[in-house]
Amino acid sequence: MGETRVPWAAVFGNDRPVEVEIGPGRGDVLLALAAAAPATNFFAIERAAHAALAITEKAAARRLTNVRVVAGDARCIVGHLVAETSVAAYHLYFPDPWPKTRHRARRLTDPSFAAELARTLAPGGVLHLASDLAHLVDAFAAILAAAGLVPEAGAAPPPGRPTTAFERKYAQAGTHYARWRRPA
Repeated sequence: MGETRVPWAAVFGNDRPVEVEIGPGRGDVLLALAAAAPATNFFAIERAAHAALAITEKAAARRLTNVRVVAGDARCIVGHLVAETSVAAYHLYFPDPWPKTRHRARRLTDPSFAAELARTLAPGGVLHLASDLAHLVDAFAAILAAAGLVPEAGAAPPPGRPTTAFERKYAQAGTHYARWRRPA
């Protein structure tokens, strides 16, 4: 039996471009980007159900009709529900590095997940990454290149993206930005 991919038009009620944030935490970035780009749909995947609910409530309070949030595992959702070439951009800010060997399977910066991100990015689509760990960005760069994504020089945060609480907390470590594009 084939897998069912969820059509974005069924989720949002329109055919606007969709950007996905993985692990939005408090939702500050997601909500700021959604407010700045009302003609774009924003979909967030948050592991913690209480955080997903809080973001949904904030979006409703701000009357942001272009935001949807789901609580769940990003690997499962991207791998099984997101249609091929249907995402205009992914936002992955400060992913948990899961440094212990026994937690390796939880890392989002691995080849199988990179392949799913590449599969679901639209031609010309972009993946934004920020981390306080340079080695994580460097390692993921090689993995994304193997998945067919092309790095862009001079990566900076997308316009209108606020700093996250995590980013402010660890500002002394510095933030490493990177961006990759799926060839058109």
